[in-house]
Amino acid sequence: MSARRKADTAEREAARRAREVTQRAIRRLDLLEWAIFGVGAILSAMGGAAVAWLLSTGSGWGFRSTWIGASFVLFVVAGVIAVARIKKDERADAARITGGWRNTMGEDDHG
Repeated sequence: MSARRKADTAEREAARRAREVTQRAIRRLDLLEWAIFGVGAILSAMGGAAVAWLLSTGSGWGFRSTWIGASFVLFVVAGVIAVARIKKDERADAARITGGWRNTMGEDDHG
């Protein structure tokens, strides 16, 4: 085997290992994402139960329907906040990478 062929084989093997490591990391991050999603759902259900208990004792509203509504609102509000922060971070990263500058005040450079 020539030196060139050995180098090509070594590069292919390194690329294969890198793909394996990357795929393993992606699987682990996917699991972590689902775990965080599940914890968020449980916390929103618990918060919804607390809100429903407070509202049902004072106002006479039904516990179950209030619980469902409050849990949904808590979950959606948290999700919207999380997505907004992710989008903001992505825009900041893109601007930093490209070196671009965006005027956030809505004014042009002339005042």
